[in-house]
Amino acid sequence: MTLPLRRVGMATPGNLSEEQVHCSICLDVFTNPVSIPCGHNFCQSCILGYWKTSPLYQCPMCKKSFHKRPDIGVNTVLREIAEQFKQIRVKSTDGKGNQEEGALLKKTEIDVQQMIQDRVKKVDEIKHSLELNKVSAQKEIEESMQVFSELVRSIQKAQAELVLVIEEKQRQTERWAEGLISELEQEISELKTRHTDLENVSRTDHINFLKDRHQVRHLGAWQELPDHPHRFDTVVIVLGRDGFTSGRHYWEVQVGDKDDWYLGVAKSTVKRKGRISVSTAQGYWALAMKKGQGYRVSTSPPVLLSFGPKPKRIGVYVDYEEGQVSFYDVKARTHIYTFEDTFTEKILPFFYLYCCDKASDTMAICPVQEKSLIK
Repeated sequence: MTLPLRRVGMATPGNLSEEQVHCSICLDVFTNPVSIPCGHNFCQSCILGYWKTSPLYQCPMCKKSFHKRPDIGVNTVLREIAEQFKQIRVKSTDGKGNQEEGALLKKTEIDVQQMIQDRVKKVDEIKHSLELNKVSAQKEIEESMQVFSELVRSIQKAQAELVLVIEEKQRQTERWAEGLISELEQEISELKTRHTDLENVSRTDHINFLKDRHQVRHLGAWQELPDHPHRFDTVVIVLGRDGFTSGRHYWEVQVGDKDDWYLGVAKSTVKRKGRISVSTAQGYWALAMKKGQGYRVSTSPPVLLSFGPKPKRIGVYVDYEEGQVSFYDVKARTHIYTFEDTFTEKILPFFYLYCCDKASDTMAICPVQEKSLIK
């Protein structure tokens, strides 16, 4: 602790009294003097001994109390002054001349001033170091804030990109769901329509049933028959004798295990000579079983069908006014396919045996009872 200049500037006995370097406890010149927070000085051993005998940590002079024992260190400046004073006192006691005493005091004053200058320099160095440290700390703060700002911007950018990705996925999911819902609703609508048609078929009193029990047979050989404009000359196709220009009609055809056939309805004016193309574009609304190619319908182009076990008995339902031709698996009591078109002329039941192996030589119209009608 640096003493006020008023105390350390005692160059001669005239401006330095013995009381100024005396401990107020032992009443002698300081030995290892220490300073306590209130500013008073005491011998180190004196103040520590005083605090041992006192219930409080307080100053013996001003009675200021402290919550805990203060940290104290030897005041080196005051100690040197006290030591110098002791030497002056000893030399004065020994009868030395005033000249020696003055020289010693002068030297002491010079030493004290040098110590003051050293400590002032040290204080300046500490202040400069603190200023440099402050500048460095401020720079570190600014750099850390810049790094943190960059990090925040990076996180915000990543978050924005993630939000865009999630939103796009959500839009894709919504579009997919809307498309699927639309398809399902369309299927539901079609199924409801078919269900209504089937219910109408089951309730109607105006449905006509083919009951002649006719059959078509492929003999596997050409027959010498007279040419006729209504006879097919290159394929085994047979049209029903009676056609329809109105109403609802239903019949069932036994196809068995045959795997090359067409059946359905055709316009009465279809082409009968030369190469025949079975399609709606040529006036045929038919279900076909092609060997090795599965089931198909005579749309243009043909549509392949996929369903359960091979049906052996096919139900055919025609609603002329509604423009519908529907096919059913009689045994499984399931719907296979429905054509929707507009009929403008007479249509006839249609049968076509494509080959003549043993399993596919006959196709027959079966008798139908109303009670067995598909629902």
